[in-house]
Amino acid sequence: MNVIRTVIAFLLLAATAAAQDKLPPRVVRVVGTADVSVVPDRAVIAIGVEKQNASASLAKLAADGAARRLLAALRGDGIEEKDIQTTFLSLQPQFNYRKGMRISYFVAEQTMSITVRDLPKLDAVLESLIKAGGNRIDSIYYETSDLRKYRDQTRDQAVKAAREKAQALAHALGQEIGRAYSIEEVPEPSNQYFGGLMSNSSDEVANKSRATGPSTAAGQKKISASVVVSFDLN
Repeated sequence: MNVIRTVIAFLLLAATAAAQDKLPPRVVRVVGTADVSVVPDRAVIAIGVEKQNASASLAKLAADGAARRLLAALRGDGIEEKDIQTTFLSLQPQFNYRKGMRISYFVAEQTMSITVRDLPKLDAVLESLIKAGGNRIDSIYYETSDLRKYRDQTRDQAVKAAREKAQALAHALGQEIGRAYSIEEVPEPSNQYFGGLMSNSSDEVANKSRATGPSTAAGQKKISASVVVSFDLN
């Protein structure tokens, strides 16, 4: 009988220990956020050409010729080769569905990505490109060359904000926080600005640009960081 009681007691102790092992850890989990605003020092624009012709080869030739003029204009503006990249090339037939899927004409497109490191020259570069035959501006966004430095700075601030928040929550309960139990960085969405322009008259756009002054503004770029941290709750 004593043996049976001993076995039962042992099983109860084992079950209690197992249940305790399954208890969730005593932690406080918080999100820390921070951001800094910096003035961009360079811009990246995507500009291209679009040409149409009933002949595929003539459409492509026209687009190639316009692209060469864009490259010449960029070199004339002092843009270095490393800051110019062809990013899109397309030659597509356009169909007339009313005439039984017959090809009406072909559209040839080329797009370039250009990094302008001297921001005061941005408007002049855009005007020069449009004069050279660029009739498509697909996007423009601003960057900072010290992005890594600012990301590290913002991440440190986010971690400090998480600790301060956890301490405040624990103090409200009359407790304290201990060592960090886990930490995870939350990916930040892109804040790039994209705009667009289609033009059939480069002279008209250039004249309007001169008449109204600068047409672009860099403003400030916000660099953010968020972390999720769990601290031991004592």
